[in-house]
Amino acid sequence: MKKNILITATGGRSVGSGILHALLRSNTEVKNRWNIIAADADSFAWGLYMVEKAIILPTANHQDYLKILLQKISEFNIDAIIPGSEAETNFLAGKQDKLPVPVICNRFELMPLMMDKFHVTEKLKQLNLKYIETFPIMNWEMAIKKYNFPFIIKPTIGTGGSKGIHFVFSREEIESLLQSLIKSSQYCIQPYIGTSDDEYTVGVLSDKEGKIIDSIVMHRKLMGLSLLNSRKFKDENFAISTGYSQGFFIKNEHIQSFCEKLAVEIGSRGPLNIQLRLKGDDIYVFEIHPRFSGTSPMRADVGFNEADILLRNILFDENFSRLDYQTNVAVIRAFEHVVVPIEKML
Repeated sequence: MKKNILITATGGRSVGSGILHALLRSNTEVKNRWNIIAADADSFAWGLYMVEKAIILPTANHQDYLKILLQKISEFNIDAIIPGSEAETNFLAGKQDKLPVPVICNRFELMPLMMDKFHVTEKLKQLNLKYIETFPIMNWEMAIKKYNFPFIIKPTIGTGGSKGIHFVFSREEIESLLQSLIKSSQYCIQPYIGTSDDEYTVGVLSDKEGKIIDSIVMHRKLMGLSLLNSRKFKDENFAISTGYSQGFFIKNEHIQSFCEKLAVEIGSRGPLNIQLRLKGDDIYVFEIHPRFSGTSPMRADVGFNEADILLRNILFDENFSRLDYQTNVAVIRAFEHVVVPIEKML
């Protein structure tokens, strides 16, 4: 009998919509294994209309979120939950003991790495690994004395979709930007390591016991949908991503070995996404996300289906080793839409 899997936050270009794709559209065998119920806080969410059963949930910070979720778990006989937003991942990872079904996510203890940039820096320091030094925005003058331009200014809290990220190439640009930043928000400043061709997104998949299953490397192509901004500075090209990755799946033993070791050392369980830059042979991590990635649907399409594997591992106690997935392929992103009669909207 098929297991009933609830996927939350399935709107637009969300992580949740990518997980939905991975379980419904990447492989017929996978699709036949699960009965998917999609959820979102907004009736205008794309994923709600790609499945037979869908529900509206409040946002994760709503006071009745857990109460309503428990009602839906009972009503729809849910067997497992996959949170599709950062906020729900963070919340549900800490509420696993209050839920009657497993949440397919990483350990709650790792969530600060996703929610606060300074936790990443401190963890990498503890592990004696190279890191991109992160300064509180009020210490920006200290940063520019220590490193060369350009710099990245971004929110300290949260990571979703590269929101609030800014490129700066001079003291004057920093001073001008500081006047426009939201005073109540926390920002940090980091030196930009490498060039626009040196960015990678790596998925490391661990089973429920922490054993490494496999890893997958995307050499990011910062253009089109994935390009937030690009500039030339001193004959070098620099770019920052929107957070919507595309590029090339490759085998890179140096990067994979580094990231798998990092996953073991931080005690990862389940999905882990690492963003890094290369400078020569040196690896500089700038984001660690203990959650599913926006690249999950593309990974699934080449045979690295994290959601399917973790569901089988957690619900059926299946064991996995290295995966036979495609590499040396380009993955190119585009928008998608669905047409829904208004009277049929939730």
